[in-house]
Amino acid sequence: MNQASINSFQRWAVAFVVCNFNVDVGPEVEILCPPSVSFSTPDLTAICFNAFPEQQNTETAEDLTFNFSISNNSPDITLSSPQAPYGSPNTFYGSCVFRQEFDHTMKRSFNQRTLVLISHHNFLSLHSRLLLQMTESGVISDSNALEAAFCQIASWPSPSLGRHELPFLGSMITLDIAPHHAFPLQGLPGPTPLISDKPSSIYAYEPIGSWDTIMKFMPCITDLYVLYEKLLLCESIIVIAKSPQLSSEAVSSLIDLVRPVPYAGITKPYMTMQADFRCIGIDGGTPRPFIIGITNPFLLKRVLAATEGKERTRPHILYLQNFDGPVPSKRHHSLHRKSSRNVLLDLPGGGIEAMAPTKRFLKSESSFISQVEAILRLGDQTHELGPLIRRHFAELTAQFIAPVNRYLATSVSPSVVSPGGNYRYASFSVTDFLHQLAKHGTSVRLRGQGPIQRHRARDGLYEAFCNSPNFYSWLDMKLSLEKEASAGLLGATPASATVG
Repeated sequence: MNQASINSFQRWAVAFVVCNFNVDVGPEVEILCPPSVSFSTPDLTAICFNAFPEQQNTETAEDLTFNFSISNNSPDITLSSPQAPYGSPNTFYGSCVFRQEFDHTMKRSFNQRTLVLISHHNFLSLHSRLLLQMTESGVISDSNALEAAFCQIASWPSPSLGRHELPFLGSMITLDIAPHHAFPLQGLPGPTPLISDKPSSIYAYEPIGSWDTIMKFMPCITDLYVLYEKLLLCESIIVIAKSPQLSSEAVSSLIDLVRPVPYAGITKPYMTMQADFRCIGIDGGTPRPFIIGITNPFLLKRVLAATEGKERTRPHILYLQNFDGPVPSKRHHSLHRKSSRNVLLDLPGGGIEAMAPTKRFLKSESSFISQVEAILRLGDQTHELGPLIRRHFAELTAQFIAPVNRYLATSVSPSVVSPGGNYRYASFSVTDFLHQLAKHGTSVRLRGQGPIQRHRARDGLYEAFCNSPNFYSWLDMKLSLEKEASAGLLGATPASATVG
């Protein structure tokens, strides 16, 4: 592998890593491709530990696919993307396929290996497709297959906005890259599929996993609104599941619910006990909102203990587990009801009270809940839940953002230029916005027995949003897309570039 091909490969990814679980020493690197990639020892250690499930059923025969992210602490790896979309120079995104195979020569009668693709692009759906294609008919640790995949990726043109036709191991992958990772409904065909909606195409930022799978593990259907509201306001959520695949798929699907609002907290789809928790303000570091996926109950206790008594709101716990019976529409708040899901987390060393959700602003829509219930009753015979849930919350977010867009369009001049030459809404006033909101209202349905209570819920929800990091992440996206569209960089008019 010459340096030119390595440079071409690293426009898309950093390296393939095969990790082997050595019974005597723990996880270790078996193959690194290209071998000259100079990961630091801490980064290689982090990759190895994140590449394996923390708890694993020895009878499991199916592959597990999951994702993680770690900070780039390898000073000799410098990454850049000369054009949009810009990769992250500070974050490594890992996509994994974990395989457990019987081997009578091993101490434990089976071996465990994981193939990891490390990239500075968060193209999870693309990476999952590549790894699936590499492992569906072969072994995990095939150096020839890794080199063939490396050569194919090195032949691709640089990532850029729009559609790519990418040859890969005898097939053609169609990849669409949106102007921003928070574009809504990526990878979802319209209500009436068009001939041009190729089912084989991949959208770089579409969520992995599907609500058709995740909903079976949910405590109740109305928790979707609880989770949506917490994500919209950039609050913290811990997803605990039995496998890293379920946890990372749930985190990806939850972030998708609030698009086009980019969640401004830290996102970690899978974390282990060995992870660096300073990124979320635990074990040092600056406290930040977060959504993390874990499988270790002792890790849940550690994170909760670290966030108590430090003027931090207790993270919401989403416990995804197998339950008897159908998913209920709402929570039963009685601690004594056996049918109550998620009232007490039955964990080693004593339960953790899940706590009922704090007071919510949004009202659940009964017709939507009924639709979800009806589809869940069909069992595994349908794939309709994913599109239904994604469209419902995309519409809810559009309704929520509409009054903010109206205020920006009618009351604030965007023509203020900062010293760096960037447009910004310097005169945005939360007080003035709430006055206009009281005058024009919102189509979002809010909780409350009467108009006064609903008005308070409305003002409380919007004020919390405007004071959250999510408001600024959304505003930054809106301004940058409008600026790029006006410069003709998106191949669209400014109006068509508006995603909120």
